[in-house]
This record gives sequence, structure tokens and C-alpha cells, in this order.
Amino acid sequence: MTTYENTEENGMNERGALLDFPGADELATAGLVEPLSEPALARVLAEVEAAVATEGTTGTTVITGRAGLKAGGGTVTPIRGPSGRRRILIGMLTTAAVAAGVVTYANTSAAPASTGTHSGVRADTAAVFLNDISTVAASQSAATGKYWRDRTTVGDSYISQSMVQSFVINGKLSTKGKLPDWQLGPKDLDWKGLDQLTTDPAQLLALLQTPPRPKSISPFDQAASLLTESPASPKLRAGLFKAMSGLKGVKLVGQVKDSTGRGGTAVEFAEAKSVGRVIVDPKTSAILEYTFTWTAGASKGKVTHLTVLSSGFTDKIG
Repeated sequence: MTTYENTEENGMNERGALLDFPGADELATAGLVEPLSEPALARVLAEVEAAVATEGTTGTTVITGRAGLKAGGGTVTPIRGPSGRRRILIGMLTTAAVAAGVVTYANTSAAPASTGTHSGVRADTAAVFLNDISTVAASQSAATGKYWRDRTTVGDSYISQSMVQSFVINGKLSTKGKLPDWQLGPKDLDWKGLDQLTTDPAQLLALLQTPPRPKSISPFDQAASLLTESPASPKLRAGLFKAMSGLKGVKLVGQVKDSTGRGGTAVEFAEAKSVGRVIVDPKTSAILEYTFTWTAGASKGKVTHLTVLSSGFTDKIG
């Protein structure tokens, strides 16, 4: 007879059994706390790893890595086994989770796991993730070049310093002409304007929150476009990620895969008739994919996406 069969005979449901361990109350009420310092985090992870090794359990997801901890994205999974040993180990993992600032996501929705959607995610987890990615973006090396190149699943796009856009698709070069300036609130920015733009997150957020102009795209789309398709400096990219974290309505989707199968973390922004989503590589801050979905109107159900295989500066086309 298993542990769960015993608990059912005692009139205790499975949820009650899973929450019957030391630290359950702390986990339920901890919410989102500030992450630990690197040395303290290392000690917590070492203790958890040692506990798992001692227990000898298999197939158990404990914590989704250092990046997940820092971004508030960890998972503590109940371990099935002898009741007493299980409760002790879960208690240790719970203590580590609470101490490290882990948010436990309860994936109880009917959505497929591949979508990365988690129910019960706190509204401010998107802000935590975007602020963490801001730090990653700021740590990237600055570079220069004559062109900004985006290599996509469709072809290669080149933008010159004079804002002329060219494409190489199936080995054939074509020039589209002058690219419209990038939008940022009341500003229209060209290549030179990016270098002169403030990198302060609060000022960038204020620009994004400026009342929209006719035919302007959403604040989320403005930031996503700059992060995906422009030669923004590491400092500007860092500021834009932080500014995005201050936009109301930005939500953390979670771990997903882009159209090529690469893993990343997605955030999205819903408007009245559409939803915009970006998938970010948490290791580099690069935008892997931008997706735009119409949710109402004549184009309802239509989805467009830009999948970026790589991006960066270059001194020649081709």
C-alpha cells in the first residue's frame, strides 16, 4: 500500500498530503522576495544538491538553475517516496526556495506545457525577469560597424548608417530604400539618434508612456523593435528592458521555444485587438523571436513573426 493510499484512507486529499511538510506555510506566504547574493545563492544550491544526492531520487525537478532563481523562476516538485524522508527533503527544498527568492509556479491550467504558460504567476514576475535581463544586456560588449545585420529565417536584413535597408534572400541582393525611423513615444529615431538617446530607464519609460500619435505602434512594440532590429548600444538595450518592466500589462509567459526550436523566456503585451510577444535568450539578452497575433477584428487569428538567428554589426553586405 502506497503513501497516497494511506492518506486517502485517513480522509486526507492529495493536496493536503503534498503540503504536509516543514516550511509549507512559509512557501505559501513568501511571495516574491529579493534574490540572494551570489555567495549565499551558491551555498543554498550546494545544500539542495547535497540533499538530492543523499536522497538518491530520480526524475525530480528541484530548481531551474541560477538564472531562474535570480529571475524568480524556480520550481519545487514533490518527491514521491517513503513519507518521512520525502517530507524532510521537501522541507529542505522549500527552505532553500524561500531563502533564495524563488517563485513557485503552479501549472494547473489546461494549456499545453509547450506554450510555457503558467497559471498563478504573480503580476510582477515580468518586471523581475526584465530587470534581470537588463543586467545581462548591460554586460555585453559594445561594437561598431557600417551596417546592422539581422539574420532571419527568411533572409538577411542590412541597415546602413544612412538608414538604407537592403536584403539578401536566397543569395539575391535587393535594396528597399530608406527605412522609416524607429518610433519611441514622440521621437522618430535614426541611427545617429539612437546614439544621442537617453539610456535612463525612467526617462525611456516616460517616452514610451507618452500619449500615442496617429498610426503609432504600442509602447511594447516600440521597445521590442529597437531591441530586435536596431544597433542599440548595450546601455540603451539595458535601459529599454528596464523601461519595458514598467509598462502596465506586460506579462511573463515563461520558458518557450521559438519556431526553430531554440529555448528562451517569453514576455507578452496584450492590447484590445492584438498580442505582442518577444522570446528572449536569458544568457545573452538577444531577442530570438518577435510574434504579433491579431485577437479581434478582420485579421483575427492572423500571426506574423520575425525569427532572428543572429544579429550584430558588419562592414559589408553579403
